[in-house]
Amino acid sequence: MIERTLTYDELGLTTEEMLASMPSDADSLREVWTLIDDIRGFLQARFAFITTRFDTIDRFKPGPIIMSQLKGSEALCWFVATAGQEFEAFQRQLTQEGDMVRIYLANEIGSIIAEKTADKMESVLQEQLTPKGLYRTNRYSPGYCGWQVSEQPLLFDLFGPTAEVQQNEASPKPCGIHLTESCLMIPIKSVSGVIGIGHNVSKREYICKHCGFNATCKRRR
Repeated sequence: MIERTLTYDELGLTTEEMLASMPSDADSLREVWTLIDDIRGFLQARFAFITTRFDTIDRFKPGPIIMSQLKGSEALCWFVATAGQEFEAFQRQLTQEGDMVRIYLANEIGSIIAEKTADKMESVLQEQLTPKGLYRTNRYSPGYCGWQVSEQPLLFDLFGPTAEVQQNEASPKPCGIHLTESCLMIPIKSVSGVIGIGHNVSKREYICKHCGFNATCKRRR
């Protein structure tokens, strides 16, 4: 398993990425930069991934859309990425303070951080694949394209228990992420999923017209 922790600056977020989904009025933008200054001081975003044989997919029911996009893969990368427990605590603090503008902006920032952390994970993965002449598909997550979020525990099981988890006889918690009974990830600003690996696969445009989240997904085309 490969696992990394990243500071805010190590994420390499651009101004365009940060402001793409933000309100454009001057007051909101000033608040965004104030929040970012706060977040920069404590952020510990994390990602982890493992690779398995392709037939590991047989444990899951990702649905025909995702299976068609993984076609040709010879192996699979399973991943988790999170804005981290520190960011989760920051959001709780903002909720207690009750400033709805800051709560909303922090929520948007957290989503961007989680996705950027997953992007960094993909870059590290590709660094391992390139010397072998291998490529990767897009990443796909439970809850999208017909893949039921109830299969999250199966994905987490692939990472195996840490020493702490073994002692407590709890479920695996890669990157400190745990699942609620409804399979919601905590910290909330977390993503998980699968990527296909092979000599004859590639990243493609997301086939948004087939997805039930095509109106809200940040990757919508």
